[in-house]
Amino acid sequence: MTVLCVLWATLSTVASILACSGFYLPYWIQGRLLGKADAYFSSFRRCNYPRIRAPNATPEIVYECARYSSFWDIPSAWWQASTVTMGIGVAIAVIGALTLLAAASSFLPHILRTPKHTRILGSLQLFAAAMICGGLVMYPIGWDNREVRESCGKGANVYNLGCERTR
Repeated sequence: MTVLCVLWATLSTVASILACSGFYLPYWIQGRLLGKADAYFSSFRRCNYPRIRAPNATPEIVYECARYSSFWDIPSAWWQASTVTMGIGVAIAVIGALTLLAAASSFLPHILRTPKHTRILGSLQLFAAAMICGGLVMYPIGWDNREVRESCGKGANVYNLGCERTR
């Protein structure tokens, strides 16, 4: 095993762990909800969100992080597309990193011995990176949804978050 292969496996593993963490954690956007609590959003998770128990009741803030109840509850079609695109990209990145780890740890050493296999694995990683970047580009297009406007202000729009920092 060459030093280059071990470096490739290490960097791929670190990159896939960071991509998984970034995809799962809901701290992509921070706003202020009802002037009381910080609200956080990602493409499919949120923290500290409003809940209305009765039709004319005052909203209460739920102080927890959770996924949206269903895929269709994600407040923007762009966030739904971002979730799917990034999810596929992260899954491919993890599979590629695990394959490289298996090759680097002598479970599947033949994978990195032929140029054909390394090209395929490199192409898969490039495709995963393109999917993740595509999801990141789609995400701000959905910033004009109701939840972001409630947390960041009425100025929130496509590629313009509108949140003002007071700290």
